[in-house]
Amino acid sequence: MHDDYKDIIDIKYQKSKQFPPMSREKRAAQFTPFSVLNGFSKAILKTQKDMEKALENSKYQEES
Repeated sequence: MHDDYKDIIDIKYQKSKQFPPMSREKRAAQFTPFSVLNGFSKAILKTQKDMEKALENSKYQEES
């Protein structure tokens, strides 16, 4: 460990009296704008459903 941090390494954490603890939902919401893949799961599900329909149709055509 660096000697530079000896003066602060053992300081006890003090909770803020001014700001109450943030809920997990609010804390998580702060990072929502950074979600690069927003809507990606919906697109995957739509593609999956489309492919399943296409496979079903091709099976019915083969049976006919």
